[in-house]
Amino acid sequence: MVNEKYVKRHTKGFVYLHWINAICFFMLFLTALPLYADTFGFLYQIFGAKTLQYGHRFFAVLFVLNPIIGLITAREGIWRMFSEIFKFNGKDITFLIKFPLELIGKHPDMPKQGFYNGGERMNIAFQLAAWAVLVVSGALLWFGDGFIDNSIRAWMIPVHSLCAAISFAGAIGHIYLAVVVNPDSVHGMQDGTVKMDYASAHHGEWIEELEREEEHRDTQEGKEALEF
Repeated sequence: MVNEKYVKRHTKGFVYLHWINAICFFMLFLTALPLYADTFGFLYQIFGAKTLQYGHRFFAVLFVLNPIIGLITAREGIWRMFSEIFKFNGKDITFLIKFPLELIGKHPDMPKQGFYNGGERMNIAFQLAAWAVLVVSGALLWFGDGFIDNSIRAWMIPVHSLCAAISFAGAIGHIYLAVVVNPDSVHGMQDGTVKMDYASAHHGEWIEELEREEEHRDTQEGKEALEF
């Protein structure tokens, strides 16, 4: 109901999808760190190089399977996510221009946003693209020996590494925005609900859409009661 303190934003399946994806990404990053920095060589000493390699591959498989399984367990949320990222418009541009003011504690007059705001849409689009690059480059490195030209596979190493580094920076930014700038948003990834005042401030168009749907439903129920 729209008139309650909290409003449902995500299903349980979508919340699980989000956290499994996050855990897989950070475990993939962690198990690969000793390859890039001697500072993390102690991980080889603790777990062994083979263990980290197998761990990296294990989480890579989960990283690939998670969104595929999500198409069944969190179908509604995923389809909405895909449809929303292609709705980028002038309001979203205005949102992005004003958003840096929120980072320094200001509260600019933001245009009303839909289920996902402009920043979320850009982040989702970026993460989806990064997921695809990581999966393709990783698969070529893992299975491409003997099938793919070695010169192509050699290019996959910097591509995979650079994409992982940029994705990690994006993930840290995402965490900062969620935990520090808009802590109320974190509730949406706990039980799928967010505070009504937060939703109204950051997703005003979506709340208005819910209110119209609720009003229409109440009207229809009223008509059916009169007809009965």
